[in-house]
Amino acid sequence: MLVRIHIGRNRLPAALAATRSMEAIERIPQEVFRVHEAVSTLGVMRALENDPLLVIADLEDLQDCPKMSRPALRTALDSLGRDGAVVVTSGQFLAEPDRWVGEALLACGLRVGVRYLPPRMVMITNYCGGVGKTTLSLALARRFRQASGLATALVEAGVGGSSLKARLPGRHVSLYEVATQNAEAGQWEDVAVYPADNWEADVLAADERTPKALQDIAHGHTLTVFDTFPTNPLWKHIVGMATDILVVAAPRQDSLVQTEAVLRRLKDETAALHPAPRVHLVLNQVRTMGERLLLAGQLSTWIGYDERRANHLDGALTEPLLNLVYPGWGKRKPRPKAKQKRNSRKPAEAAKCTAL
Repeated sequence: MLVRIHIGRNRLPAALAATRSMEAIERIPQEVFRVHEAVSTLGVMRALENDPLLVIADLEDLQDCPKMSRPALRTALDSLGRDGAVVVTSGQFLAEPDRWVGEALLACGLRVGVRYLPPRMVMITNYCGGVGKTTLSLALARRFRQASGLATALVEAGVGGSSLKARLPGRHVSLYEVATQNAEAGQWEDVAVYPADNWEADVLAADERTPKALQDIAHGHTLTVFDTFPTNPLWKHIVGMATDILVVAAPRQDSLVQTEAVLRRLKDETAALHPAPRVHLVLNQVRTMGERLLLAGQLSTWIGYDERRANHLDGALTEPLLNLVYPGWGKRKPRPKAKQKRNSRKPAEAAKCTAL
């Protein structure tokens, strides 16, 4: 995938190729990175002064230098990775080059990185009602579409009637019609929406065309958001597809009990999946600092209570969620330092002022 970044060549983020794999070096997009190469441990250490955001390093293949031991270099690379840089071997890079390039770009605040990443399938769920699953699903899909301009879909797998049909204006083609009649999905804010009530989900769960229909939706969009209730018949299909699962809780006792139940269930059901989806615990509707301590040690992120934003499906609510799904999403490019104004006075005048 070719993505051009319209900034000066000297300001492009740096990549370091500390490998003898020419294939890996050639897969680093030259229009995106300034590429530095090194073949010795000391050369790699010196190249780190360029602050690379992508490091492809095969430490065992490097020439060992007395001034920089391999263990010391490994420690330096581990520290660089903890600071947000992407550090991988040539084998890891060649297996998923787009993924690592995308994550490195996001790490420096360039959201164009999402164009490199493989599709994300995000499941938003909990047993408890009233925690904001549908609100966050709508706001998340809308925000991603507006911020990235990339194809986005929202699929409903809830309980009872269709919440999407009740909340969105106009008539929208259902997931049932798409899967069984090849109907074209409706649009809301340029997001493809697939509402479904519980009866439709029951029928779809027994239909052999359903898995392909869900896969087609996911593969046709950069981000697919599933608003899912655990008792929905499509639950198992969606868990098997998800790259990220956001368990949304509220700081209420009933919600916390139900949250523990769904986390236990997910632990069992995702254990056999390869790759397993990333499970994130999100505390929504937070009013006080004390409420954030209710899930201390388990919490991935939290969202403050803001009724106005929730009613307007304000995408700003979901920035913390996008940062979980796309690590680095919330970073911003550093603003260029303002140039100091030169002293416009004549040398003699400047000297006179200094004397005073």
